[in-house]
Amino acid sequence: MAWIIIPLIVGMVFSTIVRFALGHSPLWTYDFAYMLGGSFFMLGAAYTLRLRYHVRIDMLYGRWPPRMKAAIDVFFGLLFFFPILIWLWLHSIEHAMFSWQIKERAVESVLRSIVYPFKTVIPVAILLLLLQGVAEFLRSLFALVRGREP
Repeated sequence: MAWIIIPLIVGMVFSTIVRFALGHSPLWTYDFAYMLGGSFFMLGAAYTLRLRYHVRIDMLYGRWPPRMKAAIDVFFGLLFFFPILIWLWLHSIEHAMFSWQIKERAVESVLRSIVYPFKTVIPVAILLLLLQGVAEFLRSLFALVRGREP
């Protein structure tokens, strides 16, 4: 997913050069930036979870033994993480399908760019985050039972 940043940088540099040369940015700049930037951000969430870079309250969590950390992760995973992400995933699929059905276009854009491929990224990103969440959950269960990280 990190490769998405390359066309984003190239496009934004090009847009900046055009803006300085001609006095205005190309019309596609806004759509390009929010679609690629949003995709980069959303698709990177699962990788960020894998690296354990998501925000935690480390002043408490960092001092706990592995078994206590695992118990907290399992508890809050079952209570919040999985129910919320499953609900979001199901609703995002509905929105993406509807967007494809009506061939949705951006209303805030001068170009009225198509947005249904971008809306498809949302359920894909949530599914990737759920899959990584399952891996983290299993890792936490292992730590809870064994008292150490796998």
